Amino acid sequence: MSVRTLHATFQQELGESPMNHLRRIRLDHVRAELLRCDPASTRVTDVALRWGFFHQSRFAQQYRERFGELPRETLRERAG
Repeated sequence: MSVRTLHATFQQELGESPMNHLRRIRLDHVRAELLRCDPASTRVTDVALRWGFFHQSRFAQQYRERFGELPRETLRERAG
């Protein structure tokens, strides 16, 4: 299968590109981890890096677009 066919099939079947699909899954995993971690001993940066987000401001923007809050707010939600 060619790269072009892969992209077209993803778009047709899932309504998004392969990279967007992967990013969405990784963001979901970050959120799940932030919700179950101890806020006193967890850094958002460490969780983001573990899931392959190396540019922190871009990660925070993508996270906010997906979940409507910043990652640190999710972590604080766990504390509250």
